[in-house]
Amino acid sequence: MSDAKRRIIIVSLDAVGKRDMEFMKTLPNFAGIIENGAFCDNVLSVYPSLTYPAHTSIVTGKLPNRHRIVANTKFQPDRANPDWLYKEKYINGKTIVDVAREKGFKTAAFLWPVMAGAKIDYNIPEVMCTRKYHNQVVMCLLNGTPGYLLDVNKRFGHIRHGIEQPALDDFVMECVRYTIDKHDPDVMLIHLTDVDTQRHNFGAEGPEITAALKRHDERLGNIKKWLEAKHPMDNTTLIVLGDHCQIDAHTIVYLNKLFLDKGYLTVKGDKITSYKAIAKTCDGSTYVYINPDCVNDEEFLDSLTDTLNEIKNDERLGIEEIYSNEEARDMGADECCFCMIEGKRGYYFLNEFDVLTEKVADTKNHKMLAIHGCLNTKEENKTFFGACGKGIKKGVRIDSMRVWDEGPTIAKIMGGHLPAVDGEILTDILE
Repeated sequence: MSDAKRRIIIVSLDAVGKRDMEFMKTLPNFAGIIENGAFCDNVLSVYPSLTYPAHTSIVTGKLPNRHRIVANTKFQPDRANPDWLYKEKYINGKTIVDVAREKGFKTAAFLWPVMAGAKIDYNIPEVMCTRKYHNQVVMCLLNGTPGYLLDVNKRFGHIRHGIEQPALDDFVMECVRYTIDKHDPDVMLIHLTDVDTQRHNFGAEGPEITAALKRHDERLGNIKKWLEAKHPMDNTTLIVLGDHCQIDAHTIVYLNKLFLDKGYLTVKGDKITSYKAIAKTCDGSTYVYINPDCVNDEEFLDSLTDTLNEIKNDERLGIEEIYSNEEARDMGADECCFCMIEGKRGYYFLNEFDVLTEKVADTKNHKMLAIHGCLNTKEENKTFFGACGKGIKKGVRIDSMRVWDEGPTIAKIMGGHLPAVDGEILTDILE
């Protein structure tokens, strides 16, 4: 029996998807994980396929409407820039971090979504500053591990340039290297966003994406090298996964402009002051919520239903489907919405209300040349999962799975379990 330290390392490659696997298999470090472990290139994300709901499903094994991270941001109709759901306390349910702590593992997390304020030994939280009085350093210190954060920021903070990539992932990697060497954690959650940023900025395919994928392969090689330098690898499990992919976009739709013209919204300047119906963006899809005071207003509900039926056939708006509250709930989306609107390929939604539609190339708002948040069954939006090392069978190929299968599987690898999950343990990959 090995005396090597038990370690479980989880690396999330944000927005790396099924579409990338043919190329990734040609890269040495990624290919080594596939060859020496279990792999699936047909992984269903959540709906809406956003980073925060997906990562929370990964760590809880639950669908978004059960863990309650149903979007990246809060529903705050009166705020043009709503607060992000970045705090661990917003999660309904147990996470693999809780399992790790129960098992006595020393933990570290590097910009892992929705882990701000979590009981993690070495935590660099991902926090989003949305208010004038917010300060990034102070917010991180309040939601992470203060002494550790001051240490790594002093050593490596010069590498960062805000959220620009690849500098941000380069900073994360230096923190990973230093943390392995100095603090020797047992469980690590590492979130790398280089590809996600490049796709938003340049589109789903292209030389910038290829370069970012190559950088990720180098990062995987470095993680493995640093782990090997600290302890033998025969008691280490390495897991590499994605959360969603991205689809090219050309048109932005502002449904709140339509709702304003219909009299469902009132505004003052750039703020919504009251609403009967309001759209909340999830990028490639959008929630529609109604004011609780209007749930029994039959005249309004009839008007809204007629409006939704009309816009579904308006080619300018690029609407693929409108899902009822019940249909959205059954797909794991927010059961509190009135409906969920799915955009056609090439369209995404924003919350502003000045114009009805706008070409991405012309916008001064949130410009994205590729997006996610759309229906998780779209092939271009599917992602991947790979695992190798301790407890993982070699050469196993999984035909299909869901991101919410990963949490209960990782908990099992840790020797624990997650209760009341929607996912299933991937028993076929476990020794």
